[in-house]
Amino acid sequence: MKIRRIRPFAVAAVVASATPLLAADVLEDIGYFDLAARLGEDLPTGAGVVVVQTEALDPGYSPNQGDPRFNGIDFIERSGSTASSVHASRVGFALYGNEDGVAPGIPTVNLFEVNDFIGSGHLRYGSSSLPDNPPGGARIFNHSWIASGGTSADINLLRRADFAANTFKTLWVVGVNNGAGSASPPLLAGMHHGISVGRADGDHAESDTGPGTEQQGRMKPELVAPGDFTSFATPVVAGCAALLYETHDVTPELSGNSIADLPQVIKAVLLAGASRNEDWTNAPASKGSQRGSTSRPIDEVYGAGLVDIDRAHAIYTGLEQPGAADNNPVVTMSGPGWDFESMSNGEVLWHRFSIDEVAEEIGILVTWNRIVASNFATATHPNLDLELLRIVDGVPESMVGSDAGVFASGNVRSNSAVDNVELIHVRGLAPGDYAVRLSRVDGNSVSTRAVIAWWIPSPAAFGPGDLNHDGRVDGADFGVLLSRWGTTDPEADIDGDGSVGGGDIGALLALWTG
Repeated sequence: MKIRRIRPFAVAAVVASATPLLAADVLEDIGYFDLAARLGEDLPTGAGVVVVQTEALDPGYSPNQGDPRFNGIDFIERSGSTASSVHASRVGFALYGNEDGVAPGIPTVNLFEVNDFIGSGHLRYGSSSLPDNPPGGARIFNHSWIASGGTSADINLLRRADFAANTFKTLWVVGVNNGAGSASPPLLAGMHHGISVGRADGDHAESDTGPGTEQQGRMKPELVAPGDFTSFATPVVAGCAALLYETHDVTPELSGNSIADLPQVIKAVLLAGASRNEDWTNAPASKGSQRGSTSRPIDEVYGAGLVDIDRAHAIYTGLEQPGAADNNPVVTMSGPGWDFESMSNGEVLWHRFSIDEVAEEIGILVTWNRIVASNFATATHPNLDLELLRIVDGVPESMVGSDAGVFASGNVRSNSAVDNVELIHVRGLAPGDYAVRLSRVDGNSVSTRAVIAWWIPSPAAFGPGDLNHDGRVDGADFGVLLSRWGTTDPEADIDGDGSVGGGDIGALLALWTG
């Protein structure tokens, strides 16, 4: 099996690479400083989160354990005594280094050489044995390498990797190949359950999965992050995951929820929270009867977008918000949040939300696992579709084909036949009531674990008298008050006497800001 670190194949390309990205730039780009400003002294560091780092020999597979940036970290060499590697050190600096790392509080790093990890060390490829338990309770596996052993071997190894991730509740963060337009070997970017990572500048392989994978045609990568090479973008995403795992451990509402630390929850939260600029697109039809519909759920180059730990943290701490089996008129989505569901064939899940003003951006994402047999002979691939509908006179109505007065741009339906991610990303959504419909549409009988996560505006807290919700109390609000004259509208009844009348004019003038 040919294994190599994720970097350009020509050594000269490495020598001639650009100046490494500054840590401050990386942290700024991923929303780390926004999270720090929001949380203050409660900022997570990855404390208590044990990780696995797997490396190809170069000449060893360990970071330089004597580097002061790794002070306090317990390194465990799982594949035997080893020399250090510059590549492994740079991965470590980005993940848990105490100067540059996203998660400097990580206490323990289990180190594996790739061939040992694939074989007896963990996946146990080449035997009839199941993959081994995660060492030391590790929850995150960072894989900054690429490989292929041929179609049959790759399929078996990917089944083992997905089986291990699902069985042991571990999140695998894996890199794609470098170089725009290049091919990416199946291992391990071809996983269903992991997060495949590319570079924020797009200089990476963006091809769909092919030979050596199942459900060929799945879009990769699924997320991007800053890094000189995908090797060093991958641990940035792994570090963000570590911050979420620590958040789980110290937040009673999360630690008391038995499914909140499932890897597909963390994956859905990270992908849903990704930032997407105006150039990001999942290529929906832009006009005609199919406007707003796509079968390519993420961007061809940037996946679900640029990892944003501040937004992901807000979604995660928005907590689980269960949906309903029928189109219940009760609002189920309030601000950022997520929901875990076991979806059977033919099952439909509904969520409802309302917005009072035009939403600049709304993102809703679902991801789910495939089911791998314990003998690795077969794998079942569920298929789910996601759609945003508008509620008109109490009835959900398709928005596909609607004009810009309903939504300015983006997609309101995502229905890939092969991907295990669906994403709705819409800009300029008009005020109103909405329903999100998640449908299981394949013919398989086994249930699958699906997680839907969303970035929608939180209900705003407007002061008294600000009846048009623009942050001021002025003539526009006086006009709104007159339009509600004689009603019992509680918001316009500023003086609290039970009806909107003359007393409310005086109360409004007392709050006047102009």
